[in-house]
Amino acid sequence: MKKQVSFLVISFLAVVAYSQEPIEIMGAKGNSYFLERDWGKLYYEIYGEGDPLLILHGNGGSSKGKHHLIPKLLDQYQVITVDSRCHGNSSCSDEDLDYFEMADDVYALMQALGHDNYTIWGHSDGGILGLILGYKNTDNIERMLISGANTRVSGLKPELLEMMKNYAQFPDPMMRKHFELMVNQKEIPMDSIKRIDIPVMLMVGDRDAVLLQHTMEIFESLPNSSLCILPSSSHFFSYEKADQIVYWLKEFKKPFANPSTIEIAKKILNNILKDN
Repeated sequence: MKKQVSFLVISFLAVVAYSQEPIEIMGAKGNSYFLERDWGKLYYEIYGEGDPLLILHGNGGSSKGKHHLIPKLLDQYQVITVDSRCHGNSSCSDEDLDYFEMADDVYALMQALGHDNYTIWGHSDGGILGLILGYKNTDNIERMLISGANTRVSGLKPELLEMMKNYAQFPDPMMRKHFELMVNQKEIPMDSIKRIDIPVMLMVGDRDAVLLQHTMEIFESLPNSSLCILPSSSHFFSYEKADQIVYWLKEFKKPFANPSTIEIAKKILNNILKDN
């Protein structure tokens, strides 16, 4: 019996750590792995030790797009990056991409790694995955930073959406696949967003691809949220304002606070009236 259990554990670890390879990014040492899924292999990287921070990239991106931030985060986190299916080093099937299935991939990785509490930073498409995980699988998520994310395609600026609709003309089949995912996004109902009860920092650039009013709609639907609008910033603020991303990911480890201007004003008014 013990031999059988040992064999199962070893087999499990072999799947999780399939094709382990050392990797070094600007002095930060880590390892790359593949997780076996029914559609192929999901690529991920792990750096450092400590509280696990899971980074989810945007459409057309990969782990490489966040490499410039990793060394600055290792004093506070173990950093885990993942390439979504049909992105970066992960496999790709012939089927259309679906955000909900991609979120299932991330959850499978979270389960395989076995941490009790994850911090998630998801940007753009990664933020969409984070929101889906937030209402479906909150048991082992402690907090999330969601940046540049939309819950429906109408949450994007109309001019950008019109450009994206021409994806069939793109010569690169993978780019067509990525843009088709965005244009045909399945809506995440606001009633589902309201079920996310963990602390969420919602971040957006003041010149983002996502409409500010849509970001406000998400913010007001999240029960334990804070809002960060970065000035003079496009959708690509992880490059433009990299120091802000690092700062808020570290600041975000402090206990969640939701001060109310109305309640503070009431107390001030009550004190004034008492004095009279």
